[in-house]
Amino acid sequence: MERIINVQKLLYIYIFFTIIACGKSTKDDAIPYVPVDTYINITINQYLKLQNPGGWAVIENVGVRGIAVFKNIAGEFKAFDLTCSYHPLDTASRLVVDSSGFYMKCGRYVGGTFTPFCGSLFGTDGMPTKNPATRQLREYYTVLTGNLLHIYSN
Repeated sequence: MERIINVQKLLYIYIFFTIIACGKSTKDDAIPYVPVDTYINITINQYLKLQNPGGWAVIENVGVRGIAVFKNIAGEFKAFDLTCSYHPLDTASRLVVDSSGFYMKCGRYVGGTFTPFCGSLFGTDGMPTKNPATRQLREYYTVLTGNLLHIYSN
């Protein structure tokens, strides 16, 4: 009987700590899911760079914190949410595309000066290239029909 009481105590302690742990946000939270279904015309000035391999553009007010679109050397379009995968629930956890277009960095420009948030860097394939982020970015589907690029989530 005493052994059953000890097992019950351990079970209650386990449940207690599990409940507490579930309520805490961690660096490994998932990037929030937001439905995306948008079209951009790659012939307008804002998106002209996307006509050439290595080109990129940012679409504001779509996804969680905006979307970066890249055209790779193979001519494929890749679209990623601009939410850093390290502490993605923090509103400051936002990516900007470096002016070179070769990578994205976590932080924001304030008065023309870049202010880093966590220091993570990501390639144009959405994979982290510098810690602390270790998870890839949320990627969206892309389909080009004529001059219209459709960007959408599943």
